[in-house]
Amino acid sequence: MTVDFESEIKELHWDREINSYVQLIPNLIYSQKANNPLALNLLVYRNPMDALFNREGNKEVYPLIIYLQGCGWGWSEQDIFAFIPQLSEFAKNGFVVASVQYRLTSEAIFPAQLEDVKDAIHFLKTNASNYNIDPNKVGLWGDSSGAHLALLAGLEALGAGGNPCDVQAVVDWFGPTELLSMSKYPSVFDHDSPHSPESKLVGGAIQENKSRAKEASPIEYVRPGAPPILIMHGDADDVVPYEQSVEFFRALREAGNDASMYRIKGAGHDAFTQRQTMDVVKAFFNLHLK
Repeated sequence: MTVDFESEIKELHWDREINSYVQLIPNLIYSQKANNPLALNLLVYRNPMDALFNREGNKEVYPLIIYLQGCGWGWSEQDIFAFIPQLSEFAKNGFVVASVQYRLTSEAIFPAQLEDVKDAIHFLKTNASNYNIDPNKVGLWGDSSGAHLALLAGLEALGAGGNPCDVQAVVDWFGPTELLSMSKYPSVFDHDSPHSPESKLVGGAIQENKSRAKEASPIEYVRPGAPPILIMHGDADDVVPYEQSVEFFRALREAGNDASMYRIKGAGHDAFTQRQTMDVVKAFFNLHLK
């Protein structure tokens, strides 16, 4: 007796019109500073098999999210791969996502880091057609020092120059916003010390370099017409005081801006990767970039 095993084969439908492959394009060089190439990692709906077999690939365009990982501007090493697992969820939700490297304070002091972020924005907008990016829908997101740089770029700190950032949304996870007032609140760092991350950023003790410290403070650039900003900060943060975000939020709202803030109860200086916090970020970018 012959058994018809083929009758046991199950069938699923494959929709060729749906793009479902998120490709990681790693170590894409966006700028060359002396002998120091700066890289970014890109997540995009693109099937690498298309290029392999000379097939027409995905032609859709998507909003862009640029993520800036915090590292105390060089107090610790920056790893632009570390947050890729979380960022991939945003790519699956219909965004192109870039995780961007910037120079550390051991290489250059402020405003070098901001210049790097602006260069990355310019590179991605200029090459938008190569990476399925809608250059008119760009959001910035960072944690800690990365959030500090995201805010500065979003607020067009130090002027737009020839390459305005022109972003449509910013997510700030516990970023320093006013360097000169950080020591007013309890912290594991003596922020006024010449050895603090903030002092190393500006090239000397912040209280002895007040003009440069102000120049590096996002709160100094608050103005009417800022892009929508989402702030999230743990009330148990012992590195960047929670009050930094409260003061910044107040300044944004007093200037008439679209700003929202979440106090994350019990959270310290940590990435807010739990579902309830990540859902807020997703909803924010969906609202302002789609």
